[in-house]
Amino acid sequence: MDSFGSVGGLLIGVLGLAVAAIGLDPTNHYASQIFSLGVAGIVAGGLLVWLGSRKPAKTILTQQYETKSAKSDSVHEAVKYKNLYEGSPVLQRTVNTDGLIIECNQAYVKTFGHTKEEIIGKSLFEHTADQSMEDMRKTFETWKQTGKVSNVEVWFKRKDDSTFPGLISANNIYDDKGRLIGSNTVIRDVSEVYQARKVLDLHERQKIQLEELKKMDAVKEEFYMMVAKECQIPIEPIKRYCEILKDSSGKLNAKQQEAIDEIHYNAARLEQLIHDIVDVQKLNSNRMEFKKEEFNLDEFMNSMVDTCSPMMTEKKIEFVNMTSYKSNITTDKARLKQVFYNLVQNAVDFVPQQNGKIEIGASTKGDSILFYVKDNGIGISEKRKESIFKKFYQVELSFKRKYGGTGFGLVICKGIVENLGGKIWFESKEGEGTTFYFTIPK
Repeated sequence: MDSFGSVGGLLIGVLGLAVAAIGLDPTNHYASQIFSLGVAGIVAGGLLVWLGSRKPAKTILTQQYETKSAKSDSVHEAVKYKNLYEGSPVLQRTVNTDGLIIECNQAYVKTFGHTKEEIIGKSLFEHTADQSMEDMRKTFETWKQTGKVSNVEVWFKRKDDSTFPGLISANNIYDDKGRLIGSNTVIRDVSEVYQARKVLDLHERQKIQLEELKKMDAVKEEFYMMVAKECQIPIEPIKRYCEILKDSSGKLNAKQQEAIDEIHYNAARLEQLIHDIVDVQKLNSNRMEFKKEEFNLDEFMNSMVDTCSPMMTEKKIEFVNMTSYKSNITTDKARLKQVFYNLVQNAVDFVPQQNGKIEIGASTKGDSILFYVKDNGIGISEKRKESIFKKFYQVELSFKRKYGGTGFGLVICKGIVENLGGKIWFESKEGEGTTFYFTIPK
């Protein structure tokens, strides 16, 4: 309606100008009347343009409607803000300048375990863990001085006295006159981050400890090797002189001969102990060398009978070879001999003084050869079976004094067999005997 009045007035004004221009013709008898009519049109058109450009005065009804509309928008925004505050998954609380909590959201209530009524009006320090009390005081003072706090790590305390780490940030709240009345505080629970950090720290410490252990193992290995080398130096002349004295047996009485035999025997035991220590260290550090070659298994097993037969003499043990596999095998011959020797020696230690029997054998089993050493000795009790392949372990401590042994033999056997690609196990019944089995790929 306003735009129509302005356009109409403009048209009337233009028409008035045209009429007035006609009235200026002196030859026209009605010129003065036409000129007056044109002027009147111009005035009327100008009046309409002026009226159309004026803003209508607000009526009481209009003023009331606008006031209600502004109030409605304000209420809507307040409800929207309240919903965002309450529904936020992040912990939020509002505190005044005295540090008293005047509002909080549901996430805050749930995390701290208090009811909202228990929280409102309480000091923010009541929800601070003891170890962070001083940090919270400094943070609160920083906020009051600077008006801002951002991502400060603080430990908080729940109702059940459990604690958790959080990052706290705060901004200011002002009243209508611009005066500071409090802050809206956001707390992010960083328990998972802190736990991950702890795990990383733990892993880092474990890594350092592992490196230190590796260094200690290296030092220990060097020490064992040095001791073994140094001990071997005096053993050789001891054994050699014992053999020389044995050859002159006609010049020795029975007691002297027995003493020489004991010296030679213990020197040999010490030498074996040194070799075992060296082998265990080599196996532990993966430094034991293996040289595979092809050889006839039947000939090898017969050679083991020749090698081990002297061990059977004292107890008059029946020693039997039941090998059924006659073909060749490709593996480390020297290491295989070491495994057999240790297993047979172990069996000799535990067979009875009379009617002892040890049986060895080999047969094919798929792509491997199955070896075994069987005895009719004391057997192994159920509670001791899990410890058989542990270092320094022996079935009965009393037998250590009677038969000797370092406790390394079976450990070495297991290490060699596994490095050759096989596995080793045993079957035993207490009082009836034990059979050790092991496989080696063909």
